[in-house]
Amino acid sequence: MSEFITYESKCSDKAGVRYIGRFDFSDARGPKFAWPASTIYAKFYGSSVSTKIRSLGDNYFIIIIDGEVVINSLKLSEGEEKIFLLASELILGEHEVSIIVRTEFYLGTAQFLGFDFDKGKILTPATPLNRRIEIVGDSISCGFGNEAENREIEYSPKYDNSYLSYGSIAARDLEAEYIIVARSGFGLIRSYDGNKLNVLPEIYPRILPDKDDTWQFESFIPQVVVINLGTNDFSSGFIPNREEFTVAYIKLVNKVHKNYKEAKIICAIGPIIDGNALTVTRDYIKNDVVNKLNKDNEINNKWLYFLEFDHQVESDGYGINGHPSLKTHEKMGRSLADFIRKILK
Repeated sequence: MSEFITYESKCSDKAGVRYIGRFDFSDARGPKFAWPASTIYAKFYGSSVSTKIRSLGDNYFIIIIDGEVVINSLKLSEGEEKIFLLASELILGEHEVSIIVRTEFYLGTAQFLGFDFDKGKILTPATPLNRRIEIVGDSISCGFGNEAENREIEYSPKYDNSYLSYGSIAARDLEAEYIIVARSGFGLIRSYDGNKLNVLPEIYPRILPDKDDTWQFESFIPQVVVINLGTNDFSSGFIPNREEFTVAYIKLVNKVHKNYKEAKIICAIGPIIDGNALTVTRDYIKNDVVNKLNKDNEINNKWLYFLEFDHQVESDGYGINGHPSLKTHEKMGRSLADFIRKILK
């Protein structure tokens, strides 16, 4: 006899659904999530699947069935709580379903209220992948505006696609699970508009970016962490104080290293920043952070690396406001995957 799984009971139980990313389970109805590329995954037997989601902002999701994108842009507006039919008339048998957040946390938190497999049943999820990656960054890492056809298009979150960001692309290339901890406009010591309160290190430890509850880092231990910060610190021709910037960067690196002792940390720059800002950023991060910390540690236990992405080119197009296009993200993803293969041998 087939098992019917309700939204509020077994479907929301962690034993039947896998959550890849930072999820808050304090609400009995279902977990809340906000960081880009947060993923909800289930394996099931049946021929159809629906989901129920509550949105606390204008959120967009990607739906994947059996490894194929079946819905590229599922939108929920502020305050909506809806049931969505994700797939029907599938061949009766075993299938996989994933819900992935396309957009950023400032657009609003979402709450997963469960899957419904009609006359089918949920199965024990597939074994988690052994490889894990964490991406820490800003709008570039979020995939901001990467689906826009050109830089002049008026911004809308429908053009953001974290699933097609460089970190996501590299992770799939490496068959790795990944999480993205990033926010548009935020920097290491100042935001794009110069606000020193809106900085990524301040919210990095949180489960949900707008709440103080701390993430349990042992819940997701990556082999590689990529930090791609600095573009907003150097925005509009501003050059941060060398000591202030590098001390803050080293503090973040040490925090990551403390949480993930065995992880390789990649300090990346690019592909937007150029000119004098690029020269100075490279100097600060490569010399005062990576080279310095490597000298301070045992040579045979190297865990810190520098990676500079190629600068974006006009022939590859641009996303909104000159952000990387889908083609640029593809190139970055391949470069990152190759670099990770090299350092992990």
